[in-house]
Amino acid sequence: MLFDADVNYLAVLIGAMAAQPLGFLWYGVLFAQPWMQARGYTAEDVEGGDSMPYVVAFALALVIAYTLARLVDMVGADSVGDCMAVAAFVWAGLAGAVQATQAVFSIAPSRLGVFAIEGGYQLATFVLIGFVLGLFQ
Repeated sequence: MLFDADVNYLAVLIGAMAAQPLGFLWYGVLFAQPWMQARGYTAEDVEGGDSMPYVVAFALALVIAYTLARLVDMVGADSVGDCMAVAAFVWAGLAGAVQATQAVFSIAPSRLGVFAIEGGYQLATFVLIGFVLGLFQ
């Protein structure tokens, strides 16, 4: 059947888990200041102890990893490079296109900056998950 796919749930879990330190590095170490400037946020705007966004982000990373795992199986991707290519293609055609549309209509001080940083993070996340999935092929 077209929608049958073998999913390695350990790979899905590890892929989703790998996205978490990437997010910490991306928004905490590498691009914290440029992202806040692009969004028009202050340090006070992003401070806080609410853990719910991290729980939701992890749950959504699981959804992304599971979806990519099904897709790479359905298209027959059987190497790390193939899985990463599928992930980048899916990002470009779906997630990236949606993020670009959102950025165009954003009132953020730097729409291009928002797209570059937030879209770049999502692209890196998709490709990282694709890499992990490929390791399990």
